Amino acid sequence: MRVTLLLALCCTAPLAAQTVPEQERIDALAEQLRRLRISGYIQPQYVDSGEASDFSVRRGRIKFTYQMTKTSRFVLQPDVSSSGATLKDGYVELIEPWTDWQHTVTAGQFPWPFGFEVMYSSSNREMPERSLVVRRLFPGERDRGVMLSGAGFTKRFVYRVAVVNGTGTARSDDDSSKDLVGRVGWSAGPLTLGLSGYHGSDRGFDKSREGIDFQWTTPLPGLRLRGEYIRGKQPPPVGSPAPGAADVDGWYVYLIQEVGSRHQFVVRADEYDAETETRTLGGSYIFRWDANSKVMLAHEAPDRGSDVWTLRYQFSF
Repeated sequence: MRVTLLLALCCTAPLAAQTVPEQERIDALAEQLRRLRISGYIQPQYVDSGEASDFSVRRGRIKFTYQMTKTSRFVLQPDVSSSGATLKDGYVELIEPWTDWQHTVTAGQFPWPFGFEVMYSSSNREMPERSLVVRRLFPGERDRGVMLSGAGFTKRFVYRVAVVNGTGTARSDDDSSKDLVGRVGWSAGPLTLGLSGYHGSDRGFDKSREGIDFQWTTPLPGLRLRGEYIRGKQPPPVGSPAPGAADVDGWYVYLIQEVGSRHQFVVRADEYDAETETRTLGGSYIFRWDANSKVMLAHEAPDRGSDVWTLRYQFSF
């Protein structure tokens, strides 16, 4: 009995010594996973433009957010779609802990802090694509640089200001000048107003924008209005013989009607005026299948070109 007991102690002692570090590693891994948040969405769709039709995956995004501490954060969001794989967001944030404003420094690749629709997530948007003026003036919606942001007065006032390359993500910056862009917003109950500005240059051409946006939850049940107006100067396309930047302006207005918790009816009018006016009237019906899924049927009728129908399914988590 004593021999058996001694043998048992000799055999189990090394195992006990080994399980403690192993358990510590498991606990450390569990703690790391608790700090990591994973979200994302995918948008398969069918588009018929009259001249052609296409099945595709418009967006397929996974967002990794790692909250190391209350004062630092890491975000990475790749996009895998029918067009290929690209990086949408990749940045780090440092958040000051001393005031209620929580002033935050963001460095990396992130959306331009201008207006409402540029920063509005594609997973939440009520039409398949952003308005024409936003697509023309802010292609890709993102740039690389450093941003300072914060919110005060019980979070009713929000500001964001950034120094960026000014070239978006399609090409690298080829000069030493940088662009300045920012937005301030104020919320008063059901109404939010925002003012935005952009000042910079591209290949020696002036590039400036000013914008105003609003979001209003009306007294009518389920009815919301949203709009934005942008004007400025736009450099000519690369390789164009145009002598200077062009005066441009554009706007959009949304009317969004919620019916119950599952149905949403949307009307959008937008206009972009570069050398010639381009207007589009569109609308959509959105059915929320469940907490993670929704189906969108959208129609857009531009004053130049063919009508476009889009049927899209989105799953998000």
